Amino acid sequence: MHIIPANEQVEDELDNILVGEIILLEGQLVSIKADDGWKWKSSLSREDTGGGACEVVWVEKLLRLK
Repeated sequence: MHIIPANEQVEDELDNILVGEIILLEGQLVSIKADDGWKWKSSLSREDTGGGACEVVWVEKLLRLK
């Protein structure tokens, strides 16, 4: 899973996660395309496995559960 923070607050929260913490991420699975043709293919499903099942997540909210 690759994470793109939606804003600076989420980025700061991601930077401060401690090993062993349980968190909940809220956001969207995304694919990325640049104007120059570059793209980062992402799975848009949480149900697939194997090659190509890697997700890029646009994280809008992070909650610490424990």
